[in-house]
Amino acid sequence: MKKLALLVFLASASLVQAQNLVDNGSFENTGDCPISSSFFDEFADPWTSYMNTPDYYHPCGFPGSDSATNNALAFDGQGFMGIRVYGESGGVYERDYLHGELTEPLDSGKFYRVTFYVRPRNNDATQQSYGIDKMGLLLTDTVLDTITLNSLLDFKPQVLSKTIITQLNYWTSVCGIIKAKGGERYLTIGNFFEDNLTNVEPLTNSSNPTRGYMLVDYVEVVENDIPQLPQDTVICQEGRIDLRISAPNVSVRWSDESIEPDFIITRPGLYTAAISNGYCTYVDTILVESVNCLECLVYAPTAFTPNSDGLNDVFTIIPNCYTEGYLTHYELTIFDKWGRKVFESISPETPWDGSEGEHGGVYTYTLEYRFNSERKTESRIKRGFVTIIK
Repeated sequence: MKKLALLVFLASASLVQAQNLVDNGSFENTGDCPISSSFFDEFADPWTSYMNTPDYYHPCGFPGSDSATNNALAFDGQGFMGIRVYGESGGVYERDYLHGELTEPLDSGKFYRVTFYVRPRNNDATQQSYGIDKMGLLLTDTVLDTITLNSLLDFKPQVLSKTIITQLNYWTSVCGIIKAKGGERYLTIGNFFEDNLTNVEPLTNSSNPTRGYMLVDYVEVVENDIPQLPQDTVICQEGRIDLRISAPNVSVRWSDESIEPDFIITRPGLYTAAISNGYCTYVDTILVESVNCLECLVYAPTAFTPNSDGLNDVFTIIPNCYTEGYLTHYELTIFDKWGRKVFESISPETPWDGSEGEHGGVYTYTLEYRFNSERKTESRIKRGFVTIIK
């Protein structure tokens, strides 16, 4: 039996600091100081918003206060944003969206790490806020400047927080690894889900919460610099696949809760790995399917005796892959000594009883068959001689 054994070593894409493709990813002030303009895109270029008005926090404008930002300092640089992410009144959702740009479009088929940082704010002095789980980032190849009546952008972001974010004392990263379709140049951050599809949890000391508000900082899109699992693959019976997640400052938690870098797969199934570099954690999967890896072999007798005694009365060829269900085509043709076709069959279950033969003799045969092996179809031809003994 042929076995399939794959040995896969995974390492980070690069040990060199990757270039952030987000233009002004830290929301730094690109205008005057102090900030006098009321137009968002005039002091945090190229960031803008087409619906409602996000809040900007910066020493050159509104420096923030305990009630406004929970004494938050910027995660990176000096500026950061505040947006509404949960709440509804009269069919209109409390939503703000941040629209930014990349310095260059993404390349088709290439993997990128996308990260941004959020921190909930307990709304003003009333302390009426939730933490939510649907903070998302959407990448598009066109500007997303739609203005909707209900203030909700109904899209599916490529990167989405998986847990409810409630930590008030530090910034929480939202991270994902994406495969680019190609041409993505614009990004939008916010909550793209209706309130009834958003999971919430009251913030510390929040009483009668009704809304959600998030601070946002340091948006990053870089070529993937964290190990990934290989593409979905196959395994043979008694086969083995060896996976290894190993890179500086990278940890992993596998499907069975083990945390060692090595993971051995011996049977088909869906396997997961939560991979982290300390600030970005994402869950990757690999689907392993069982396949036939046998070489389909045939044995053909050299003679038979069609005398109805129950022993060797017929001539038949049964490939070993027929009983395993991997045979996809069977065509047996038998010729006499003059090259005339005397019998044909398209199934091993239809053998030759020799009735077309004349007084015994030697006949030639050709068997053409196909079978599935390791996710592809193999073709074989077997030729030989068979003698009728009467």
